[in-house]
Amino acid sequence: MIFLKFTFSIFTIIISGWVILKLLFHPKESLPFGEIVILSFGIGTGFVGLAIFFLSFIVDFININYLLLIEVLLFIFAFFKLKNNLFSWPNLPRKQKSTYLPITIFFISILIWEITYVFLDSLSLPFTAWDAWAQWGCRAKMFFIEKTFPFHPWTELPWLTAGHFDSPLLVPFLEAYIYFFLRQIHEPLVRVFCSFYYIGTIALFYYHLKKQFNINFVLASCFCLATMPNFLHMASIGYMEVPLIFYVTGGILYIWRYLKEKDNSFLLLGSLFMGLGTWVKSEGLSFWVALFLSCILICLLLKLNINKRRFLSTVSSVPLLIYSPWLIFLYIMGIKTDLFETPFKDLINLAKERLPLILTTWIKNGSDLRQWNILWVVFILSVIWFLIRPHEKRAMFFLFIIIFQTFFYFIIFIMWPSSLLGDIRVRILQAVDRLILGVAPMALFFICQQLGKKWKID
Repeated sequence: MIFLKFTFSIFTIIISGWVILKLLFHPKESLPFGEIVILSFGIGTGFVGLAIFFLSFIVDFININYLLLIEVLLFIFAFFKLKNNLFSWPNLPRKQKSTYLPITIFFISILIWEITYVFLDSLSLPFTAWDAWAQWGCRAKMFFIEKTFPFHPWTELPWLTAGHFDSPLLVPFLEAYIYFFLRQIHEPLVRVFCSFYYIGTIALFYYHLKKQFNINFVLASCFCLATMPNFLHMASIGYMEVPLIFYVTGGILYIWRYLKEKDNSFLLLGSLFMGLGTWVKSEGLSFWVALFLSCILICLLLKLNINKRRFLSTVSSVPLLIYSPWLIFLYIMGIKTDLFETPFKDLINLAKERLPLILTTWIKNGSDLRQWNILWVVFILSVIWFLIRPHEKRAMFFLFIIIFQTFFYFIIFIMWPSSLLGDIRVRILQAVDRLILGVAPMALFFICQQLGKKWKID
């Protein structure tokens, strides 16, 4: 019975996203059904999470009936507006006949096994990661128990929340939504829910590569992503890195798709996903800035047959519009981070002291084959080859994002409010694997663009 309730909660999320997708997005070329479902999940999770946030300011106690009422009203509105087209997608692309070679079957089998492994791991493992338990998991339980958005109570429990009061709360809201359906706290099913983001990331990766490359090359690339040890580990323990990667990777890939296909629906879709990424973790905000700076650079360096003003204004304004309620909330509550309290005049001295440590730790972690396989080795070789003979000049879009995001990470560690170098070392060691993971899918996608010329389809 509890599994049926969990299944129904996921179904309501996907239906909500499906309805919004039908109302707002009208791509020139119809999308595959699987891609539509993944997009519906991504948009639906954003809608439900933000609905809980806004509902907490309207009613004293959050009730699952209120949430279902909002979803029903959305469905009714879409039903009368779209009528018979609500559950139909005209001109769905026909499934192409593929010859399943032994290597194709091998990659599919491995992908199925990895996904199964993540789900089984999610159901069997306890919360062993501190951040997953003390921050995100604990906050979701507080929302469920209190049936409200606890403004001051959660800031009075620093030993539970590790002091990250300014961290956005999209996923804890969603976990609480699952608990509302189950009418009880059930950590394994919540971890299963977070594992859907792992599948979603692989699926978005697959559908974007499939537009360009032979199926065997696409499956091999997805295999590299799915079996990345660090990604595989994070997928089942409740960390927010995997949901963040889902939204950020989706946002960047759809904006990349807009640059290639000039379809405004993908521009809006990518900007929406980036906006939802800012609600997952604070790093989502720096990814958005990195994306925007990258967009400015490619507009300056490349001849793009697009309306550049519209492009840049959409990439900047849509995520800002989505993120602004959280900024307003932090301002009203007087919550701020102490990260920027370091005087500017001290930054140069801090950089001289800390930068060698940061670089050494970063390189050591990235070269660890037990965490990344050979991803970063191949990435460095691909960058060198790109500088000599670029096969897809627009792929510098991904390079700029990786460079800017890494730069932001370095700045954070340089500015970290601590006078002890040993404390900084501990902070870096605790976070470096998760931070590098955020840019790993983009690095792999860049590798595919640079090295996949032989497997391109017409």
